Amino acid sequence: MIKAMVCGCFLIGCCGYGFCKLVEYKKRYDEMVYIRYIINVLLMEMENFKGTFGENCLVLSRKIKQPYSDIFKGLYVLLEKERKEAPGIYWERQMEALGKHLYLRKEELNILKEMIRCVEGDTITMPIESLRQTLVEWDKVMKQAERIRTDRSRVTLCLSITVGLILCITIL
Repeated sequence: MIKAMVCGCFLIGCCGYGFCKLVEYKKRYDEMVYIRYIINVLLMEMENFKGTFGENCLVLSRKIKQPYSDIFKGLYVLLEKERKEAPGIYWERQMEALGKHLYLRKEELNILKEMIRCVEGDTITMPIESLRQTLVEWDKVMKQAERIRTDRSRVTLCLSITVGLILCITIL
């Protein structure tokens, strides 16, 4: 009787671990989709609003959720008011923190870090072209992430169930 309860606990635990990993993969991919949305909204703001990059960041910060809102609001303050540090350094520091939170790969993190290059443009078309390029690169990375997510989801679920079954067989 105790062996059956232990086997049940192992199966439930292993399957639970597998499903937790599936949720983690899905959450990471959903955040990548949201980052794409942010880049797209910023691009549309740059095309339609015709303000400075800092002003566009402020408008964008009102439309998006945390922690992204704080990042763009801080960028606005840095560009339009304080000038305490270089925008590139601020952006890189914020993207490092975000990358650790979302478990972004190095390639994805580099794309986000390079997004700030749109501040360096002399004309209004330079930031827009830079953001369009970032959007194209992010789409490529998202396709890879979706493929990896589906593959890893299947493998993780199968492995977790298999490990649970092996543990049950070992106990019995």
